[in-house]
Amino acid sequence: MAPSSNTLRATSLNSLLSSKPSDTPLTVQLHPLVLLTISDYITRHTLRSQAGPIIGAVIGEQNGREVTLEFAFETKISDKSASDEVRLDEDFLTTRVEQYKEVHKAPPLDVVAVFMLAPASGPQEWQVGVLKQVQTLLGNEGIMLLLFHPEGVASMEGGKLPISLYEPVREVLDGTEDLRFREVAFEVETGEAEMIGVDFVAKGGGSAVAVAQAATTGGAESSGAKDGKKTKGKGKGKEGETAAEGSEANGTAAHVLSPEDEELIASLTAKANAVKMLAQRVKLLQAYLAQLPESYLTDSTSEILPSDTTNHALLRNINALMVRQRLLAPSTPTPQPDTASPIDPSIATAASRAAADVHLTSLLASLTRATSEAQSMANKYKLVSRERTNKDRNMSSFTSSGGYGNGSMGTAEAGGF
Repeated sequence: MAPSSNTLRATSLNSLLSSKPSDTPLTVQLHPLVLLTISDYITRHTLRSQAGPIIGAVIGEQNGREVTLEFAFETKISDKSASDEVRLDEDFLTTRVEQYKEVHKAPPLDVVAVFMLAPASGPQEWQVGVLKQVQTLLGNEGIMLLLFHPEGVASMEGGKLPISLYEPVREVLDGTEDLRFREVAFEVETGEAEMIGVDFVAKGGGSAVAVAQAATTGGAESSGAKDGKKTKGKGKGKEGETAAEGSEANGTAAHVLSPEDEELIASLTAKANAVKMLAQRVKLLQAYLAQLPESYLTDSTSEILPSDTTNHALLRNINALMVRQRLLAPSTPTPQPDTASPIDPSIATAASRAAADVHLTSLLASLTRATSEAQSMANKYKLVSRERTNKDRNMSSFTSSGGYGNGSMGTAEAGGF
C-alpha cells in the first residue's frame, strides 16, 4: 500500500522535535492489529474511568532500517513511584515481553515502539522519561514513539490516520547531548488474517450500543449487604425492571442483532438495491425506445426511417440483451391436450428432453462399440489373410525347388516308412 501522507510538522512549536533530516530514513510497516489494540485499550480505559495515562508497547521485527509494527499490548503504571513522574511497572513489562518472545520465535519479535496519547504538536516532556525507562530496561535505544491523537479522530480527512511515529535521535546542542524526535513516514501493511479480523470488527461495530451503567445499583447492593437484609434478590429484580423500563423509555436499543442477522440484512439490502437499480435502468431503456420512431427493421411497411442521431450501437446492445434474455429465461410451457395430468407441462418437456439425451448417448455408445468391433474384425481378417498368403507362397516355392515333386525321393521315403 502507498505510504501515508504524514508530513513533518513545524519544530518551532515543540522543542523536542528535530529539524535535521535523516540520511537513511526508516522503512516502517504498520499492521492493523496494532491500531485495533490501541483503540480497544483507549475505549476500555475511557468507559471504565480509569486513572493514569494510556501507555503500551508495540511488538515487531527490525531488520536494519526496516521495521514492522505487528502486535501491541498495554502496560501497567507503577504504584511505587513517590514523585509525580510516570513510571512503568518493570516486572510486568519484562514478563509480558518474555511471553511475547516465547510465542513469536520465528521470526523473532521484540519491542520496537511505545504508544501513548499526545496532541498533534508532538511528544511531551513526561513521555521522554517513559521512553528512556523502556529503552534502559530492554537495552534498546532504537525503540520508537507511537503517538495517538484523540482530537484528530473527529476530523479525519482523506483516510489519514490520527497517529504519528517518531524515531529517537541524539543531538548535541550547546555542548550537551539531548534526546530529540524525528517524525517517520509509515505504510499500512495488511495480511489475510488481519483483513478477516478487521472486517469482523467493522461489522460488529455497526450494532454496538453504549449502555450507561446504573450508579445506584452498587450503592443499593452495598447498603443491603451492610443492613443484612434478606430482600437482596427482590431489590435487584426491581432495580433490573426499573433499568429496563428506563432503557425502553429512553429509546435505547433493547434488541441487539446477531452477526448472522446482520449478514442476512446486508445481503438482502444489497439484493434489493440491485433490483431497484435494474428496474431504473429498464425504465430508462423503455423511455428511450418509446421516443424513437418505428423502425423499418421491425415493420416492413413503415416508410419512416430512423433519424441521423439514432444511436445504432446502443440499439444493437439492447437487441443482444434481449436475445440473451430469451436464452436465459425459461421457455413458455406448451399447452397439452390432457389438462387433467398433474404433471407440469414444463417439467414434462424437460423430462422428455433429458430422456432423449440419454437415449442419444446410448445410441452413440452402441455405434462406437460396433465401429470398434468392426475395426477389430477387419484387423483380424487382414492378419489371417496375410498368414495364408505367406503360407501359399512358401508352398509354391518349395514345390518348384523339387521337394515332394521328386518321385524317387518320394518313393524311397515312402518305402522307408
